[in-house]
Amino acid sequence: MAAAHAPARRDRRSARLSADGAPRREYHRHLFGGWWSGPLQVENTPAGAAGRSVRLRYIDALRGIAALLVLWLHVVNGYHALSPATAVQGGWLNELFASLDIGRIGVVVFFLISGFVVPFSIHADSAAPVRGFAIRRFFRIFPAYWLSVPLAAFAFFWIQGSPFSARELLVNLTLMQDLVGVRPAEGVYWTLLVELVFYALCIALLLGRSLFSPRRLAIIAASLALLHVVAMFMQWLGKPVASVTLAFWPLNLSLMFFGALYRMQATAQRDRDASAILPMLGIFYVLALPIGAALAIHKVPTYTIAYALGFIVFIVGTRFVHIETRLTDWLGRISYSVYLLHPVVAELIYLWLLRQPADSAWRTQQLVVYLAIVTLLTLGAAALAYRFVEAPAIRLGHRLASRRERAIASDRTDVPRDAEPATT
Repeated sequence: MAAAHAPARRDRRSARLSADGAPRREYHRHLFGGWWSGPLQVENTPAGAAGRSVRLRYIDALRGIAALLVLWLHVVNGYHALSPATAVQGGWLNELFASLDIGRIGVVVFFLISGFVVPFSIHADSAAPVRGFAIRRFFRIFPAYWLSVPLAAFAFFWIQGSPFSARELLVNLTLMQDLVGVRPAEGVYWTLLVELVFYALCIALLLGRSLFSPRRLAIIAASLALLHVVAMFMQWLGKPVASVTLAFWPLNLSLMFFGALYRMQATAQRDRDASAILPMLGIFYVLALPIGAALAIHKVPTYTIAYALGFIVFIVGTRFVHIETRLTDWLGRISYSVYLLHPVVAELIYLWLLRQPADSAWRTQQLVVYLAIVTLLTLGAAALAYRFVEAPAIRLGHRLASRRERAIASDRTDVPRDAEPATT
C-alpha cells in the first residue's frame, strides 16, 4: 500500500518544483483573493534598462485624481465663507469634503505612487546609480518648486501687505523651512520634504543592497507603521513622546515602502515573509488604524478614514480599474504643477472676489461655480508651468544624469597606458 502511494507523493512533490528543480514557493492567497500578489501591468526591472522608458498610464490617472482632490478640498474649504449666500448654498459640500478629508486622500495616493514608482526609477545597473538618481530627482522636484515659491509669497504675503522676508524666501527655496522653523510660503510644501527623506532612504537601502529585498522592505514598512501607533497612543494617553506632526512621518513613509513592496510582490520579486506581511499592512491601513483609534479615544479620527480611503483608491486604481485616457494622461503629467500652483491661483481669485460688493453676482454664486473656475484656471497655469519649466527641467536632468553615468562608465573601462603589460 505504501508503494502504491509513492508515485502520487512523487507527483505532488514534483509539482512543487520549478523547471530547474528548485523548490517552488507557495504564497498565501486566501486573504482578499490575493489582490497583492497577482500580475500587474508593469515592467519590474529596477536594475535593467528595459523598463526605463515605460510610463504607466493608470498611475498618471491616479496622480491627476490625487491632485484634483487636494485642489477641491482647499477651494471648498476657503470659498464656502465667501458670502452668506455661498455659505448656505455650499455648506453641505464643504461638510462632505471636510468629513472625508479628500485632500488627505489625495496626499495618501501620492505617497503610495511615490513608493510604487521612485525606487524603480533608479538605474541600478548603471555606473553611477546614486548620482544619476539624485540628478534626475533634483531636476524633477526643484525647478517647478522654485517657480511656485515666489508666487506663493506674493499671493499669501506680499500682496496683502504681510511680511515675508528675503531670508524666509531663501530658506523656502532650499525646501528646508520645516526643519529650521521658518514659515512655508504655502502649506502644501510639507509633503515634498517627506518625498526627499524617502529618496534619501532609497539611496541608503540601495547602498546597503536592501532596496529590492521584499522581506526587508516589508519589515521596514511594518516597523514604521508600528512607530506611528506607539506615538499616537502616547499622545492619546497624555504622555507624548513626539509631536503629532512628527508622529505622522513614520506612517507616511510606511505607505511609501508599502507601494514599493506591493509592486515587487505583484510582479516577479515575491517573498514568502513579505507575502504574509503585505496583506497585514493593508488590513492595518484600512481597518486596524481607524478601529484602534476609535477604541483609544472613543471616536474615529477623520485622518484614519482618509488614510483608509486613499489606500483603497490606490489599490482599486492599480488592480481593478485602470483609467487610461488622453485626458488623464495629461492630468498626470501636469499634476505636480497643479499641486504646487493651485493655492496661488485660488488665493489670488479669492482676494479679487473679496474686493467685490458682498451682494454682487461675483460673490453669491454656487460653490461649485468657484470650484470649476479655480480648477480650470489652475489647469491652465499648470499646463504652462509644465511646458516651460517642468518638462525642460526633466529633460535636462535626464541628459545630465546619462552624461554622468556614461562618463563614469568610460573612466572605469579605460586602462591606463602604464598599466598595460610590456611586450617582448
